[in-house]
Amino acid sequence: MKLSLGKFLFVWILFVAHGWGAYQWRVLEAPARLLVGESGVVRYECVFDTSAADYTIDFKPAQSEGYNASILTQRDQIKEGKRVQTYDVLITPKQAGKIDVKLEALLRHTTFASIENATIGRDNVKKYDFDDEKVMLPLVKIDVNENTAGLIGNLTLEVRTDAKAVRAHEPLHLSIIVQGSGNLDRLIPYELNISGVKVFSQPPQKSFTASKDGFEGEVIQEFALVSRESYTIEPFSLRYFDTDKKRIVTLKSKSLYVEVGEGYEPSSLLDTPELSDWSTLARYSLYAALLIAGVVLGEGARRLWRLRPRRKVKQFWDEAKSPKELVMLLSLSGDKRYDEVIRILESGEVGIGDAKKRLNILINCQAESK
Repeated sequence: MKLSLGKFLFVWILFVAHGWGAYQWRVLEAPARLLVGESGVVRYECVFDTSAADYTIDFKPAQSEGYNASILTQRDQIKEGKRVQTYDVLITPKQAGKIDVKLEALLRHTTFASIENATIGRDNVKKYDFDDEKVMLPLVKIDVNENTAGLIGNLTLEVRTDAKAVRAHEPLHLSIIVQGSGNLDRLIPYELNISGVKVFSQPPQKSFTASKDGFEGEVIQEFALVSRESYTIEPFSLRYFDTDKKRIVTLKSKSLYVEVGEGYEPSSLLDTPELSDWSTLARYSLYAALLIAGVVLGEGARRLWRLRPRRKVKQFWDEAKSPKELVMLLSLSGDKRYDEVIRILESGEVGIGDAKKRLNILINCQAESK
């Protein structure tokens, strides 16, 4: 595709304006002294001569044997037509002595060919899209002193319980809360060992975010204590270097006495009634009378149910008026069950009334057997 004169001039102006832009790195602030484990912020600034839209900065601080480094914040802005990029890097020394903070960044400059391809729509050329340049940032020297406290910052210690007295085998819930700012990530969890007390614990709950002091937030430990006898929870302590007071501080909680009362014994769940007490005797007599009345009513209902009048089912032989007519109806039914009744009717041993009774008994017996 042929590049028009207007597009070529636009690309050339953009290249001249940005392609030859210079930049300068400098350190705005840095701590001169730190303790082992204490975090400090080193603020780097990169200032370009132009708006530098064709530049990108890839800055990932590398770790060192003497310190940990991580980006806390970064900001990119334009001041008076010049691009200014600022980085706050958190430095945490790991050992005493003098450390040299040497960091490098990667500057990527978009080439003239890339701008030309983007302008004329040619996107199949990917080689030589960027000119990469490694830049050593200004050296920062920090004196690091030994730290005997381990923890550093501005911290508070709080111990909470949900009760001061419990029953035997009833759990007491205990919470240890450490709040503030500093190297909270290095806090060693507390351990409880109380004679005669079963201790159940959960892993510490950590809730903090990165800050200029390292971390800011809280660490909570939860315990459940179970015992049969009263016991004392010894004070908890927190020893750290206070960055505001510039000295080692030891925080200490109060000792807690937990009174354990009697638990629920099986024998105490139901009180034995005193029969000499007239109200108690009357109450149990009423219970017994109600029980007997229920048994009597149930038996009476059962007997009445058996004596209940039953609806008679009409049979085909009920309309017979004479033995011959009954014999004829039974014979026409073809049921072999009626043969014996037919025989005694023909022999004259029974009358029509007795024959019908025998038929009803026969039908009822067969119905009950089913």
